[in-house]
Amino acid sequence: MGNWEYLPTDLLISISTCIARNADYIRFRAACSSWRSATDSRPHHLPRQIPFLLLPGETFTFYSPSENRSYHVPFSNGTQYHFLGSSHGWLFLMGPTTSLFLLNPFARSMIALPPVVEIPNLFDQVTPTDVERYRGFMDRGDRSSTIGFWKYLLHKGKLCLDRGSTGFWIAVAFLKSGLAFYRPGDKSWAHAGRYWQFADAELYNGQLYTITRGGILSTIDVASSFKEAVVVSSSPFLFGQDVSIYLVGSAQDLLLVVRKYSYNSTGCRKTVGFEVYKLETEEPGWTRVNKLGDQVIFLERGTSVSLPASGLDGFEGNCIHFTEAYDPCEEDKYKGMDIGCYELEGGNIRQLLCCSPYSESAWPGPTWVTPCLW
Repeated sequence: MGNWEYLPTDLLISISTCIARNADYIRFRAACSSWRSATDSRPHHLPRQIPFLLLPGETFTFYSPSENRSYHVPFSNGTQYHFLGSSHGWLFLMGPTTSLFLLNPFARSMIALPPVVEIPNLFDQVTPTDVERYRGFMDRGDRSSTIGFWKYLLHKGKLCLDRGSTGFWIAVAFLKSGLAFYRPGDKSWAHAGRYWQFADAELYNGQLYTITRGGILSTIDVASSFKEAVVVSSSPFLFGQDVSIYLVGSAQDLLLVVRKYSYNSTGCRKTVGFEVYKLETEEPGWTRVNKLGDQVIFLERGTSVSLPASGLDGFEGNCIHFTEAYDPCEEDKYKGMDIGCYELEGGNIRQLLCCSPYSESAWPGPTWVTPCLW
C-alpha cells in the first residue's frame, strides 16, 4: 500500500481546489507537512462560507448555528479592544492606545492601519457637548472609557474587498462627519464626504458605493481623487425615521436593506420589520423587492452578505438574519436581545436564542461574521 504522505504535488493541489468548506480545507492541510506545503495557505478558490456568530468575551468565540457548536480562538486581553465591524472574516479593531488594525482570526493574519488620531478632519463638527463628553471620559481616568470617546468619533469600520482576480481592498472608517479611507501601501488616511454622516459603503462591480443616513447614494473614486458623485438623491424611506440602513451586494443587484424599529415603555427599541430595495442602473433609483427567492441575507456590523440558501444547512431563503444594531438596552442584557430572523413572506420574526448573558465590555452583542482564510 502506497504512502499517502508522498502523493504528487499536482494531485494534492487538484484535490484541494475541490474542497468548498473552510473546516475541511484546514483539516486537509493539517494531515501532514507535505500536504500543507503543497497547498495554498490563503485559498482564494473557497466560496463564501456560512456565517458564524461572534460572541462577546475575553477570547473569540464563534457559534455555528448550522452545527450547533462553538469554536474558540485564543485572543489575549480581548476586552481591551473596541470592535468596530467585520468584513469578509476580518475584524476592524481599535486598540487601547487608539491604534487601528484589521485582524483575521481564521487566517491568523493582521494588517496595521494608521492610528485614529491621524485621521484628517476627525474633529469636524465636534460640538461643545462633544467636548464635555470628552472631559467626562478623561475625568474617569479609565483608558477604556477614553477610547470610548474615540469610538464616538469613529463609530464603524469595514474592509471593502474585491473578491475577484484583482483582490483590491480598502479600509473604510465611518466618522462623525465623513469617511476615511486607507489603501494598501498608503502612508496615511484620506478623507471624503466632509459634511455628511454615512451609514454604509459597499464595493460592488468595481465601484465603491456609499449611502448617507438620509439615504443619498453616491460613488467615490477610490482609485485616485476620492471625489464623490451622487447616484440617487431621493430616499425610499422618510427622512427622520428611526431606521438602520445597509448596502448589500448580491449576485444580481446592489440591495438597500432598511431596518425598522419600535420602542417599548422603557425606551428600548426592537426590530419590527425590514424593507428591501434594489438599485436600478439605467435610470438610477430604488425599486421595492418583496421576495428574495433562494437568497438569505446576513446583516453584519460591517459588510453584510447575501448567499443562496440552497446548500446552507439550517437556513431558509427569503429571510434576513440580524443582530443588535447597537449595544442592547440594560433590561436586555440577559434576555430578549434584538437578534433573530425576519421572514419577508408574512413579516414574521423568529428569535435566535444562542447566547448566554454577557458582561459590559468594549465588545458588542453577538454579530454575524463570515469566516475567510485569506
